[in-house]
Amino acid sequence: MRLDLPASRLLRVLLWSVAAIHLLSLGFTIVYHGFGVYDLIPYWGRIVKFFYVDKEQNLPTWFSSGLLFLAALLLWQLGGADRASGGRFHRHWRVLAAVFTGLSLDEFSQFHELGAQADVLDAGGASYLSWLVLAAPLVLVLALSYLRLLLALPPRVRWLMLGAAALFLGGAAGIEVLGAYTGRENIGFTPGWASMRYVLAASAEELCEMLGVVLFVYATALHLQNPPTTPTTPTRPSPRRPTTPKEGRAPSYRYR
Repeated sequence: MRLDLPASRLLRVLLWSVAAIHLLSLGFTIVYHGFGVYDLIPYWGRIVKFFYVDKEQNLPTWFSSGLLFLAALLLWQLGGADRASGGRFHRHWRVLAAVFTGLSLDEFSQFHELGAQADVLDAGGASYLSWLVLAAPLVLVLALSYLRLLLALPPRVRWLMLGAAALFLGGAAGIEVLGAYTGRENIGFTPGWASMRYVLAASAEELCEMLGVVLFVYATALHLQNPPTTPTTPTRPSPRRPTTPKEGRAPSYRYR
């Protein structure tokens, strides 16, 4: 399977999709958690959960999982293109594709939530963030092992990928830690600001993660669309042979 959609068009489609998902999520949660309308129509609670970005096995989760798998697909193609052109980083791209496939499966199955039971972080209601402590060394090792590849990338692609990593990690680590102390235990029980405070923090976290992956997908598609050309050694022009006058014929000169 090969994706031949231009990078700019792919970026627009993904950004509009992220915007639609978050507008739907905020719209439903403001009515449900903000105004405390818990029984607007039959199955109202299930409808809200289906669109809420902080719940599992719903539309935002499926979209995030598919987005990560799209990144894995592009990385695999990039590894094949690098190998065909004689590049030295094709294994790096293929390993990164496997990492993103694992992230896609984890997003769908929420396997990382088991880290909350490890009790590595003793922080009361925020102890479920123990998975961050377990994942941090792996992220650091991966970043260091890909430093040479990052430096070898074209500047635009490099900065796009760094920005994508900053957005994703800022949402997954920074804003999620902030959200853990914004009344997570009150959501669904106390309508108004007590619930919406956590809803907004969780929405900002998921928005940063999605935008980070979208930016990474765009950078990967851009690099795949415009691969760097290998400079070739210019050939020397053969020296021009001086012309000699024909034998038996004197050279003619023209004077003014």
